[in-house]
Amino acid sequence: MTALCVRFRSLLVALALPTAVAAVAVLRAESTGADRPIAQARPAAPRPERVWPEPPAQPRIRFVTSLAPQTSVRRSLFRRMWRVITGGGDVPVMAQPYGVAMGSERRLYVADTGGHAVHAYDLRDGSYSKLEVEGDSLIGVATLGGRLFVTDSVAGRVICMNASGRRQWSVGREAGLQRPTGIVAADDRLQVVDTLGHRIVTLSPEGRVLGSFGSRGGEPGQFNYPTNIARDQDGRLYVTDSMNFRVQILTAQGRHLSSFGHLGDGSGDFNRPKGVAVDSDGHIYVVEGLHDVVQIFDRDGRFLLSFAGPGHGDGELWLGTGIAIADDRIYVADSSNGRVQVFEYLKEAR
Repeated sequence: MTALCVRFRSLLVALALPTAVAAVAVLRAESTGADRPIAQARPAAPRPERVWPEPPAQPRIRFVTSLAPQTSVRRSLFRRMWRVITGGGDVPVMAQPYGVAMGSERRLYVADTGGHAVHAYDLRDGSYSKLEVEGDSLIGVATLGGRLFVTDSVAGRVICMNASGRRQWSVGREAGLQRPTGIVAADDRLQVVDTLGHRIVTLSPEGRVLGSFGSRGGEPGQFNYPTNIARDQDGRLYVTDSMNFRVQILTAQGRHLSSFGHLGDGSGDFNRPKGVAVDSDGHIYVVEGLHDVVQIFDRDGRFLLSFAGPGHGDGELWLGTGIAIADDRIYVADSSNGRVQVFEYLKEAR
């Protein structure tokens, strides 16, 4: 018999022994139950719910949970036993999550800048998978027609993959892209933020350049190192114009509609604006990376509320980056904490 088989048999005996001991203990307890009281376990005190604003104000945002591969992946009993026998250490981690996107059938995709991967969470059953990506610095992620599109910023390219992670095409500097970052997909087109190009580039799902708009500057419709992009249900685009310290709202064709924001450290100001997203009521959410908060604005750019804050606990961020909103669930990439924080927009009763 090999040494591995001996170890496997020993493990099975060790696993079975506690069960047998427990059964004997139960029989003994039953035979002497009249002589001794049964200890009652005290229920754990429920953790207070985290909401913003805090009571007694009416809450509008509620913390739900954190997503990280270590707490999401499900393994069979045999798989866990095999890891004990072989000493396997394949626990998945998110090194530096950035871009976040919701795909079909409630699958959440997270681009991992430092981990060279896309993490996929099936929010219906809690399962998890990891798609390895041959890339230098993954930033943005989007889905369209069952395919994934990821921006590889340092390499200056956009990568298209099928649902299983197999690369289908990539397009980059040969098409004029310099530093692609944010990406959004809808209406059979991709719109990619080219940060060093100070513009938005439109691609077909096959990687063909359909056009672009924007140039460097501070005027309406111009950009100064833009980084992130979102699209609302009416087709409007929201672009984080980072070094102009504002968010610009444009049509899908690039016509400027409005903008809001300026440099500062107060509520509603921007210092390191990053991810941007829109909820079902048209509120605009912007991740402020320096102060680790998410700021909420109305359609006219008026500041309404901020939530989260710096830290490592529930509802806290340590370098917040990307954001996505689906069915009023808010998914924020908590980059240095290696996780995604999930919040909920509490709609006002009508």
